[in-house]
Amino acid sequence: MFKKVFFAILLTTLLGSCQKPPQFEQEHPGAKGHPPELLGYYAAKEVRPGETWKIYLKAKDVDGDMKYIVAVLAVEGEGNYPTSEIWLKGENRSEFDGYIFMSTPPLDMTMLSVIGNLNVSIFIRDWAGNKSETVKLPLTFDESATPEKVPANWQEAANHELGYINSSILSVDQLGPSGRDRN
Repeated sequence: MFKKVFFAILLTTLLGSCQKPPQFEQEHPGAKGHPPELLGYYAAKEVRPGETWKIYLKAKDVDGDMKYIVAVLAVEGEGNYPTSEIWLKGENRSEFDGYIFMSTPPLDMTMLSVIGNLNVSIFIRDWAGNKSETVKLPLTFDESATPEKVPANWQEAANHELGYINSSILSVDQLGPSGRDRN
């Protein structure tokens, strides 16, 4: 079973690394339109290992051509995991109020000390190549963390799932000498 899971993670990582990450796309010279606007965001700063982490977002684009949300997961001092793109459906291309999420692994204390602090950078691209501002959200793991209640102003967003961050935090068996797989 472990070999199948490892092979699936390896294949996903290899396929993801073959694409040019969207944060490195060149802006289209002379592209018309307006960049998407990230109007607000919220995420818990710490979660218990094994819980789902939700990032609540509110955005709009006057041109109605938002294409995808980009999430770049990074381990502090170690580098980035493959970029994750959450493609937006038609009804969300002009405006949305919803959440993206990431599953976290059930970590033990050894793994917690190896992983360190995580950050997720979020921005939105539109079909013309325009980019919203980038926000950087921290995430730490704490065995004693209690689940945060969704603030009242994000209750509407809590009912609208936009997609998931397709970056898995590797298990301790797959980590390299510095605590991160370098393949």
